[in-house]
Amino acid sequence: MAESMPTGKKEWRDIVRGKESFQEIVKMLVEFDERTGRHSYAPLKECHFMRKAISVAEPENLRILACSYPSHLFYVAARLSNQQGKLTTCWVHEDGVAAERKDRRDEPDHPVHQIVCMTDLFEQNSEIVGETRGLEDLREYMDRADAPDFIGQTERAH
Repeated sequence: MAESMPTGKKEWRDIVRGKESFQEIVKMLVEFDERTGRHSYAPLKECHFMRKAISVAEPENLRILACSYPSHLFYVAARLSNQQGKLTTCWVHEDGVAAERKDRRDEPDHPVHQIVCMTDLFEQNSEIVGETRGLEDLREYMDRADAPDFIGQTERAH
């Protein structure tokens, strides 16, 4: 059953298929940030820990929405809800795997073509159309997606 998401210009997808793959992607990025120390100088350090919580949560406790921008960018809005409470967060995800695939399109045997990336997950899931019940807490994040110069103002996770 599809849900409606009239937000202006952006097409939102509910990441249902491949949610565990999404979590693995986020987990790898979080671990990279921790190994390199990148998380310690981010403008909003709390965002790192919110993404970490998303990466290790039980998939059935997550709602992941995404919309696509040019140049392999995605705006992600995520909710973790369990018996301990609720956490909502958002970030811009730069899909470096999809960019590398494009650069290596003439090399079909290159390993990058075997890695699941955000673009794959976005394409595997359907656009949200219909009712928006249950998304009220994510609406604020979704409305930002249509703001002028939104991508330039948002922290990126890549």
